[in-house]
Amino acid sequence: MNDDKYGTAEDYARAFTIVNHEGIHEKHKALLQAHALAPGRTASWAELAQEVGYANGRAVNLQYGTLAKRVAKELGIAAPPRGFWLHIFADWADECDQLGHTRFVLRQPVVDAAVRLGLIAATTEA
Repeated sequence: MNDDKYGTAEDYARAFTIVNHEGIHEKHKALLQAHALAPGRTASWAELAQEVGYANGRAVNLQYGTLAKRVAKELGIAAPPRGFWLHIFADWADECDQLGHTRFVLRQPVVDAAVRLGLIAATTEA
């Protein structure tokens, strides 16, 4: 996976700073935190939904995608890459979850920027 495909940690930090100034919903931060803390920074939307308290993976896709779209705008990205706003934050994992749902790996620059800005707590993985 190309973690820097859409920007470095510094690029994401600049984008998150602007978005945070406008306001980031606590559940959106919780999604970032849960994804960052998942083993290998890898989770399905269904797994994140259960962790954060959304009804299902579709709700995660909508809510997490909303945050990703806001960050993408500040990164200068006008159209969803591969038709998917969340691709700004994550890439497809090699394996599915236990129910066969696609899993996604959170990009390290996203984690680094979010931790640096205090949007999420520090993680143990590099």
